Amino acid sequence: MARAKGRTMNALTRIGGFGLALAVLFGVSYVVGTTIGPSRDSDGQAGASGQEASAGGGGAAGGVDGVTGGIGGLAISAGGYTLAPGELSWPVGRSRTYTFRILGTDGRPVTEFTRAHDADLHLIVVRRDLTGYQHLHPTRDAAGTWSVPLQLAAPGVYRVFADFIPRSSRTGSAVTLGADLTASGDLRPVALPPDSRTAMTAGGYTVTLGGQADTREAATLRFAVARNGQPVTSLERYLGAFGHLVVLRQGDLAYLHVHPNSAGTAGTAGPVGTAGPVGSAGPVGAVAPAGSVRTASSGASAAADSGSALSFATRFPSAGSYRLFLDFKHEGQVRTAEFTMTVMADGTAHLATPTGTSPPAHTH
Repeated sequence: MARAKGRTMNALTRIGGFGLALAVLFGVSYVVGTTIGPSRDSDGQAGASGQEASAGGGGAAGGVDGVTGGIGGLAISAGGYTLAPGELSWPVGRSRTYTFRILGTDGRPVTEFTRAHDADLHLIVVRRDLTGYQHLHPTRDAAGTWSVPLQLAAPGVYRVFADFIPRSSRTGSAVTLGADLTASGDLRPVALPPDSRTAMTAGGYTVTLGGQADTREAATLRFAVARNGQPVTSLERYLGAFGHLVVLRQGDLAYLHVHPNSAGTAGTAGPVGTAGPVGSAGPVGAVAPAGSVRTASSGASAAADSGSALSFATRFPSAGSYRLFLDFKHEGQVRTAEFTMTVMADGTAHLATPTGTSPPAHTH
């Protein structure tokens, strides 16, 4: 009887000790949890803070600023704004009207925007393997619904980027929101093309990329356009500028805000990086190649001499592969030149300077 009582007391002692250990463990967990707080990526503001924390973007409205690097497009909601697409799936090979709204913090459609580069909003569509790039310009009705014809050539998951500047923004920073759009069918992914300093487009155009990519400071990228071996000296203004540049990171499709190298617009940039005449009074963020000559104010084009190059500045947030899409207009038609650029682990990717080009007018 005494032995049984001793065994019972030992068991109770062990159970009591175990319970005490659990209490201590839970107490420590509580203190650590309340000290560290919840993950920014999981709170209700993931679009505004979690996105920028993971990719280095930012600004008061989730757009451009010099501290966070100008990354966007990783979230459907950022800076108090939300992209609300009308549909999440799309047919292949058939043109239909794609609709969406930009919602404010009150849940209502935003109807006031700051016009940049001749548009209130730029819509970029690209498949997640960085093929099928389209740069579209939807129209908005009085109720705040945007619409644009859209045709997807192949099955896959596409990323839709809405790039805009809300009029309510106190900083004038661009906001880039992103949402996926699925086109059902037999998906056949395309490998990212290798790095190249030249890109060919329809019509016999060759575009040469030069400059230096660097994760540690702003990088200057220059593009020289030639046709049939001869420099193109009569690029036309497209959306108020000579060229538009979009840069996307492979993997998460982080959208880099590209700062144009401009005179008189330091520190400002529209939704899409652009190049236009130096010192011109065109759209905010528009710049030009060095040596360019602007036509009369009523004209639709501007000329640049053969020693000029379109010039842009951005900051690459990390090592990795990036896809660059340069839109330019010549003889009434918009062309897109595509490049792959790999930024090395040491933070740099050196590119050959296009022959016959001069340095950019400004470097940010």
